[in-house]
Amino acid sequence: MTEALLQEVLKLYGVSPEEAAARLALALPWDLGVKVEFREMEPELHLALSTGEENGKRLQEAVAAAKEALAPHIFASGSGTMEETVANLFRCTGATLSLAESCTGGMIAARITEVAGSSAWFLEGIVSYSNAAKSRLLSVPATLIEKHGAVSEEVAVAMAQGARDGAGSDLALAVTGIAGPEGGSPQKPVGTVYIAVANREGCHAQRHLFRGDRQRVRELTVFAAFDWLRRDLLTMADTCRG
Repeated sequence: MTEALLQEVLKLYGVSPEEAAARLALALPWDLGVKVEFREMEPELHLALSTGEENGKRLQEAVAAAKEALAPHIFASGSGTMEETVANLFRCTGATLSLAESCTGGMIAARITEVAGSSAWFLEGIVSYSNAAKSRLLSVPATLIEKHGAVSEEVAVAMAQGARDGAGSDLALAVTGIAGPEGGSPQKPVGTVYIAVANREGCHAQRHLFRGDRQRVRELTVFAAFDWLRRDLLTMADTCRG
């Protein structure tokens, strides 16, 4: 007869299996009798903790220790998704969002609107694919594009600020990048993406270099954008943590 198992799955992003395992080893008591398994589901990393049915309390102790050790990287548990987590955080904080997408062509907006109730916090999304559209729809100065290129930190910041100003949203997220297969250079290879978030305090951007074909670069950009929104929202309200 197969022994009944209890299992909890935590979903992580932005940490390697090796780093996650090292952090967990320092936090998890070895005498709990809990099996630890990492499953790579790129870009997600799933941590499965399991034990016999009679050890439910020990499993919960292990889950609590794992959450504390890996807190910044845990975005969901069980069947939860990144989109659902971000939607819950927007509802919790009462914040609103606008988007300015270039290389993702509306993929972020599509994922947002797959979650029921997103109309309560998602105001609008602009697909500013051409340079002219960035200037016309988001007030990005043409001189800024000429000086730094459409794929740059400066333009990503201007896109986010333009989206926030235009929509009157609390947060605005912008993405601009080179999805390929053409358009790269030694300074900005294919897969170079800038993601920017604008809020009341200002605007900041991050540079990413994603590997894969055109579709893969776009999908990884979408996931990274959601994770940045998640982290930004968590700083807005401690009551939304966990």
